[in-house]
Amino acid sequence: MTVVVLDTCTLLWLAAGSRDLSPAAAQTIDGAGEALVSAISLTEIHRLLRRGEIALPATRRTVDRWFRRVLERHHLACEPVTAEIAHRAELLPWHHRDPADRFILATAVYRKGTVVSPDRVFRDYPVKTLW
Repeated sequence: MTVVVLDTCTLLWLAAGSRDLSPAAAQTIDGAGEALVSAISLTEIHRLLRRGEIALPATRRTVDRWFRRVLERHHLACEPVTAEIAHRAELLPWHHRDPADRFILATAVYRKGTVVSPDRVFRDYPVKTLW
């Protein structure tokens, strides 16, 4: 079974129907046996919204509802941040210091999946990446 883990920006672009989502990424997500989003992405979305870096058709109070609808609409599962994933995030090389990205990468390592992300730094990690 093919497992893919979406980076937060990939999730946002998928949800918005953005042209920023590469055709290869969209095709891979649609054809995946299991498409996942780390629970850490919900935290990251709240922070981006709070700082005014993104706009959503939701307020901070309704982001959870928006998130659940996006997961349902795109047939995505939310992977919890477990102790195993947190541990793996700390064992990764320090190419990238963004904690959310480290959890997303660790989720892909743990689930033996491919990360779908435009972030070129992800390629420096021991995980398959696609964009």
